[in-house]
Amino acid sequence: MKEKDSSRCLRAYLRFIFALALFPACFGNGPVQAYEGVSDSPVDLQADNLAHDEEAQTVTASGNVVMIQDGRTLKADRITYNLETDTVVAQGNVEFTDVNGDRHKAEKVKFNDAMKNGFVEGLQTFLADGSRFTAKKGTHEGGITTRMKDAAYTPCEPCKEDPSKPPLWQIRASEVTHDKEDKTIAYENARFEWMGVPLAYFPYFEHPDGTEKRKSGFLTPSAGYKSDLGAFVEGRYYWSLAPERDATFGLMAMTKQLPVATAQWRQRWADALLKAEGSLTYSDYKDRENNQSRRQNKEVRGHIFADALWDINEKWRAGSEVNLSSDDQYLRQYDFKIDDSSSRDEDVLSNQIYLERFSGRDYAVGRFLAFQDLRVDEGVDQPDVLPEVYASFIGEPGSVPLIGGRWSLEGSVLGIRRESDSGQDVNRLGLDAGWQRRLVTDFGLLSTFNAHLQGETYHVQDRDDGRSDGSESRAFAFFDARTSYPLARNFEKFQLMIEPLASLTLAPNVDQDDGIPNEDSQDVQIDALNLFTPDRFPGLDRVEDRSHVTYGLRTGIYAHDGSYGNVFFGQSQRFHDGDNPFVEGSGLNEDQSDFVGQISGRYQQDYALDYRFQLANDDLSPQRHEVDASASFNAFSISTRYLYAKSLEGTEIEETREQIENSASYLINDRWRIRGSARHDLGEAPGLREANLGVDYLGQCFSWSVTGRRNLTDDSSGDNGTEILFKIGLKNLGEFEASGLTLSSGRESSSEED
Repeated sequence: MKEKDSSRCLRAYLRFIFALALFPACFGNGPVQAYEGVSDSPVDLQADNLAHDEEAQTVTASGNVVMIQDGRTLKADRITYNLETDTVVAQGNVEFTDVNGDRHKAEKVKFNDAMKNGFVEGLQTFLADGSRFTAKKGTHEGGITTRMKDAAYTPCEPCKEDPSKPPLWQIRASEVTHDKEDKTIAYENARFEWMGVPLAYFPYFEHPDGTEKRKSGFLTPSAGYKSDLGAFVEGRYYWSLAPERDATFGLMAMTKQLPVATAQWRQRWADALLKAEGSLTYSDYKDRENNQSRRQNKEVRGHIFADALWDINEKWRAGSEVNLSSDDQYLRQYDFKIDDSSSRDEDVLSNQIYLERFSGRDYAVGRFLAFQDLRVDEGVDQPDVLPEVYASFIGEPGSVPLIGGRWSLEGSVLGIRRESDSGQDVNRLGLDAGWQRRLVTDFGLLSTFNAHLQGETYHVQDRDDGRSDGSESRAFAFFDARTSYPLARNFEKFQLMIEPLASLTLAPNVDQDDGIPNEDSQDVQIDALNLFTPDRFPGLDRVEDRSHVTYGLRTGIYAHDGSYGNVFFGQSQRFHDGDNPFVEGSGLNEDQSDFVGQISGRYQQDYALDYRFQLANDDLSPQRHEVDASASFNAFSISTRYLYAKSLEGTEIEETREQIENSASYLINDRWRIRGSARHDLGEAPGLREANLGVDYLGQCFSWSVTGRRNLTDDSSGDNGTEILFKIGLKNLGEFEASGLTLSSGRESSSEED
């Protein structure tokens, strides 16, 4: 008889332990986070007393009950499990701590039917980020739906002096429903309260519960005012079609213009992706013609941005980019921007289809390109590139017999098309064969030798210079030897390095005025980066003929704490007088080039400097200065950008360009910051061009900022503009901002993440 009683008691205890293993799920189904399931890990149970009432068919743990499983902890004064009704009741200081640090407290918890149904009284949830959630009572139904009555949520910490005071802000609702299957949280009769005072009422709204990244629904709306649009309001709906594709539709209504419809489509495949977005409206706009602002008539307007990428296999990839606007001002007027991750210029929109191949050191690409120029008052016809093909092949080191080194081979095909009355059409075929070898002597002399033989063939139609159509060819070769002797010495806290450099480039003389058009080598500027390049032209249409020597000195100090300082100074000298292929202002237009240099450094993480300069070769007069500097002094930080470029008589750059931009910020304390910036033109027409002044407040659960901006160069209309930007941030709910009397939401819905 005793063995039978012991066996019955043991089975009762085992069922009790199993019930406790299920018990944490009752908290996990709350509105903050869904519990992923029941663990098979063992349960560590501690209690002052553990009793089995055979008559009542209950097992009770009482007195400092603690259950630990998989990093989760459950505490209560008393936990009772009814074997007949499969009901668990926890009473007295019930507290559950999850693995992520969230703490859930309750006065009483009762669950049955394997934790699928239950009841909670006095629920309090303290999230790891400091947020709090409370409910007077709640029910758990079918293991899927949790309903809470008289619930409230706030991310604000309680007042230290009086924790009973209302938080800075909170959301209260008569009922909150969490649907685990639908993965949504719904609020009924919700009120937004500020310091206990209701400010806004919502009969009903819902949002995703955070367990699913993408959920269909309305996104945060925006509203505001712009001078050329009037008051406006915009709403968007996000549609999650499948895990691999979604769509977003929007409508923006305005008082001064007709509505704008927007749409976006995104889709991924196993080896490809597509993203397309666009807009459409019927409106007028202000444009500039011949430096005069005029209002254009109403017309159908819109834009489209699209990107596609296809990884065909490990070596081949194809893609396309489409960026089109109905007119020059549309994107500026409605503030549509290309994705920030793109490197494309929004003043000149590019469109292309391309095919690439990667194989070890080898690379090949073929593309078709078209452009749309949106720059104001430019009116420049952008040519189409139909096609551009480039291939590069590089041999293994030591692959060249007898002389060693490695070989290289490059080939290119280029076709440039313009409208019949807009300029010349060019076809170009290019080929370049090269050799390179690096040598290091026993005493540390580092030398690099390069030899190249290249040839280009052109066919030109509708020449700009009035010549008859025809073909031209050119062959060119050069040999370049670059040598440096880096010297270094270690000290206790830093290393000192001095490196003299010199290079000799040998090349024949070629006729630069032989009918070969110049499409890709018009913009030439000497600097510290390209000084030692054998050919300083950026493209193939022009070559740097005749021989020249380049020399310079680089020094540096490198501290063990990461601080450093670098100085570089150099010059180039052509061996032959006259017949210089470079234009005035490039720094290379004389046989003896201008001096170029760079001074850069960083001290720890507080001070940084990057100064690049170009000095005249005869009197060291400044030709170009570029400075980027920043400093941080505890609470105060400042940065400066400066540009100076000397005017060039007889060229398009007839005025000296000089501009400086300063910015500073001061952290008053942990909560308050003041900041400002200003950009001044110091050239021929000096004056302020743009100024900003702002104040920021960053609280524990609330932040706001105000920024005033004065812009004296509006590209779209030529008018001056003043803008006031207000931004309010509510922790975990996003940011709402007003820009120039424009209110918009800074919050990005998780449903829009890739």
